[in-house]
Amino acid sequence: MLQRYKLLIEYDGTHFYGWQKQPDERTVEGEIEKALSTLYQLEIDVIGQGRTDAGVHAIQQVAHVDLPDTYNESRILHAMRGLLPEDVTIFHLEKTHSEFHSRFDAISRKYIYRIASRPIPLDRHKVWYSFMECDIAILNQCAKILLGEHDFHSFCIANDDPNLTTQCTITESSWSKEDGLLIYTIEGNRFLRQMVRRLVGTMVQVSAGRIEPKKFEVMLTKLNSTTPAFSAPPRGLTLVSVGYEDSN
Repeated sequence: MLQRYKLLIEYDGTHFYGWQKQPDERTVEGEIEKALSTLYQLEIDVIGQGRTDAGVHAIQQVAHVDLPDTYNESRILHAMRGLLPEDVTIFHLEKTHSEFHSRFDAISRKYIYRIASRPIPLDRHKVWYSFMECDIAILNQCAKILLGEHDFHSFCIANDDPNLTTQCTITESSWSKEDGLLIYTIEGNRFLRQMVRRLVGTMVQVSAGRIEPKKFEVMLTKLNSTTPAFSAPPRGLTLVSVGYEDSN
């Protein structure tokens, strides 16, 4: 008999080719499936709530998996600590109902992006060192424009699927300063490929005076904008949390 479990996962994305399993590439999903398959001695399929790009980190990625009712939760967690590499861990696991889906049931995702104004060797894989001078007031002017429902076509990688919408609803979007870092926090119902990185990179360009603030707004309101988006590097981006209804 199979039991569905909800997994909470943390990882340092530096040496991963993103979350999603790919042939001949080291991925987070691939490492977790390999570890669970070793424990159960059968092929295990893990379903994540969404992708993260190569080099992007996660404090709380969510996934679900159907496992034989062979071991209890503490035994599974203990085994995973020995089977998984040091840059990824399952830190929480709980039984859930058979209809729970980590992706389709998610109602929100929250990310942070960290920017440093000087090189930080000990954190070099977790922050973007930007030589450009950033005005936090201008950054927050841009961030405020993003609140609500918008079409983010200008801030994502194009997808060939005509049924894929580029509409997203943003409920939190703000910049702050903490321990000498600029930190961008964004939460929304869904995100497109490279969307957060392109928003960050373009806002930094506006703050540095390389793009006019009005053009940033046009990129959000007109699909035929000729202003290109600038993508910030993946290392500064971290998935913080994924929200679900209380029943999940």
